[in-house]
Amino acid sequence: MQYRILVLLGAIILGFSAKSNACVHPNDIYYWADMRDAKHFKFDEALKCDDLALETLETTLISLGRIGGEDAAKKVTPHLQHDNPQIRYAAAFALGIAQVPSVGEAIVKALSTEKDPEVQYRLALSLGNMAYAPSNEAAPKQGAQEVLTQIINHDDSTQKVRGALHGLMILATFYRDQIKSFDHEDAALDIQRILTLLKNQETQLETSYLLARTSLLDSDNLPEFLEALPDLAPTAKANLIRALAKTKQRQILPTLIQHLDSEHIGVRVNSIRSLANFPDNPVASATVMQALTYDDVISQVTALQTIQASWLKSPELLVSVKAKLQHENSWVQSEALLALIRGDKGDAKQAEQWLESQSPNHQRAAIAYFVNQKELSALEKLAKSDKTIIANGAKQALNPEPETAEEASETDDALPELPVTVELETTKGMITIELFADTPYTSANFIELIENGFYNDTYFHRVIPNFVAQGGSQNGDGTGNVDYSIREELSYRSHLPGTVGMATLGKDTGGAQFFINTAPNIHLDSNYTIFGKVIDGMGVAIKLEQNDKVIKATTVKKQNGK
Repeated sequence: MQYRILVLLGAIILGFSAKSNACVHPNDIYYWADMRDAKHFKFDEALKCDDLALETLETTLISLGRIGGEDAAKKVTPHLQHDNPQIRYAAAFALGIAQVPSVGEAIVKALSTEKDPEVQYRLALSLGNMAYAPSNEAAPKQGAQEVLTQIINHDDSTQKVRGALHGLMILATFYRDQIKSFDHEDAALDIQRILTLLKNQETQLETSYLLARTSLLDSDNLPEFLEALPDLAPTAKANLIRALAKTKQRQILPTLIQHLDSEHIGVRVNSIRSLANFPDNPVASATVMQALTYDDVISQVTALQTIQASWLKSPELLVSVKAKLQHENSWVQSEALLALIRGDKGDAKQAEQWLESQSPNHQRAAIAYFVNQKELSALEKLAKSDKTIIANGAKQALNPEPETAEEASETDDALPELPVTVELETTKGMITIELFADTPYTSANFIELIENGFYNDTYFHRVIPNFVAQGGSQNGDGTGNVDYSIREELSYRSHLPGTVGMATLGKDTGGAQFFINTAPNIHLDSNYTIFGKVIDGMGVAIKLEQNDKVIKATTVKKQNGK
């Protein structure tokens, strides 16, 4: 699959630096895609052009997918039957992100005849991503879940099965309300087949993620999966630990304890988090207290976040948590207060002191304490605080409003020469990121914000170990974003460690907030724009803690060397 990405990237880079002799220049396609105008004549011109470069046709199909909707899907669908597998792959991807479930029937038909393994993979993934459900109830057909289940259970094509696992996992992540019980006749996965796929290196990652995000395991099949655990790659092992713990079977606890101090951050974090599945078991609370004694911040923070309210009835654990209020690290301190708040044992004196702290972590925990107290007069007073985090928290408690984004605004038709390399000087060290050419408007937006100084002294306000480090907040609580939105530029790329994505609240709601994937997050694929990758300083990115700062962001190199 990687060769397709490389072919596309190479073609786009050439498209930015050389004149095209074909009917349509790729820049025109990008522009009208960003305008979200699938009816623009440039798309018809490109699709009807006899001498259009293959890579430009690929770009055209992907761009129509980015626009989405019925008009775009109608133009893309015929290309599922194109002679070239590269174009069929692009068409499958485009339909998967176009959010038009009705074209699922065409995807299912293409799946039944497609011979190219990589196209099979993309077709199956896209079927899950579009959440295809048949519309004609009078003549019932299989929807995405049923089709993907059949592929997983019976198909011999490894890539097709990989795509089905990936698609079903995305379906379970973003369309949970549409998922039937896996006990349902048409949706029953063969658990022995799942175990075989888990042991297969080629399908292990997707299978482990599907297990982690569904409830396929139970007391009957537990022993076989426990037996398979030691031989798995670390990421798959971390996912299986999560899946095993969801069964809430007591025999899982020794496995969690065994992996509590694993060198792999994903295994360690999931082992600690999974203790929450045993809220009434004293072994779980004792084990989380053990995790609090570890030296690393990640283990301590994860343990504090895992603590259940009932566990704080233990005098020993309560003392341990209160002691963390005096820890040298503000993230650990704040999570300690938040744990105490959950158990109605919040420290009022500490919260009062932190109202005046300069630390965003302290302020976030402090306002959480007063919101939990539900004292109207106190909140009204705090809403007038000169500290933005305190005022924001109080105002939100008094008048809860869902977070929204501005309507996507028109963008300049001038694009920078790409790719571009940027540097983020953070409180943990330097992170160097290459911005991609095939996400030109997202990359251009990031460059403009850097050159305007927006990211200087901003915070990584949302750090979830073994998941993401999200930055771009000027205040340290997720607020302080730009007052506009940009449109998505989804691509084939997968959310692997080091990739940089645009944080959104839904389609076409990006702005300034971005995230660095610190683990394989393939459940996000085809749903968030990946516009860059860390090319140096990944060790720094993994060490980022909540409310570490971007001290300064700079553009250091452009394609033309300027």
